[in-house]
Amino acid sequence: MNFHHVDHSGANRNYYLAVLRYIKENPSYGVTITSSSLADFIHKGVPDGTDVLSYQTFPDEFNLKKYNPAAIRESDNHFHSFKGQKILVDANDCGDEDAFSRMATSHILPRVKCFPTKWFLKGYNVIMTSTVSANPGVFPDMFERTINISCKFGPKRDWFYGHPIRAIVTRYLEESFSEETNFEWVAPKNDYFKELQRTRIVVGAPGWGRYNGSYWGALKSGALLFAHRSLNEIQLFPHSHLIDGHDYVSYDLFDFKTKLYRILHDDEEFERIRNNGREKFKQGLNFKKSADQLIKFLKGEKT
Repeated sequence: MNFHHVDHSGANRNYYLAVLRYIKENPSYGVTITSSSLADFIHKGVPDGTDVLSYQTFPDEFNLKKYNPAAIRESDNHFHSFKGQKILVDANDCGDEDAFSRMATSHILPRVKCFPTKWFLKGYNVIMTSTVSANPGVFPDMFERTINISCKFGPKRDWFYGHPIRAIVTRYLEESFSEETNFEWVAPKNDYFKELQRTRIVVGAPGWGRYNGSYWGALKSGALLFAHRSLNEIQLFPHSHLIDGHDYVSYDLFDFKTKLYRILHDDEEFERIRNNGREKFKQGLNFKKSADQLIKFLKGEKT
């Protein structure tokens, strides 16, 4: 079986690309993996002998600064003219937005979807779920956790993401938890992860979608994730389901202060939840399981 992937850009495609690499490196699957950039695909079309075509384009059709309608029309023509098995790869930041809404049959075509909502899973033909990162490792406890609360929203203006949640969360922390909270931005990412290994609670809020990178870092490093309740609506990891109150603690803008105060002063709950969250992170990323799932679909077997 010859499998060709059209790859554009974006961090949310990394897990899927890692799964394709896993298939490529394991000949027992009997699948040959090739790929091309979107620009090459527009110029050359589908390679001869292709049996399966997976297709990723810039995921936000409403971002007119980055979305190129003319180029996408050309690449879509190649995609639609292909007669073999077609798979959409949806890397939109938001788990209930359709990166291919321009296609009349987008809800029918098989799709790989990053962190879908329950609503999206019901309405679309999702054959495999994906996520943002390709690094499944976790950090063991090696350091004393001397930072009580970490909140790193960076320099973006209050309504940068189209909602005020981050601005309100920052105000709440400044009003009631200023002495316990570290707001200082940390770069590069390796230094940030080192800091998270010394952190007890990570306060996160949505960005363009219902998660942000701090959610990932908190769970990976064994800090307790304190996340906006919108996280309850998505499947963040392909192979594990985060449970509110078990693997992380959710908040809304009404109960933010009360919940954060409680978890900050309950060491037993803190230890239980943060360790559960790290274990779910470890279970949630599994290239072999995802590869097996994709291959079963291609062979017409039930997943």
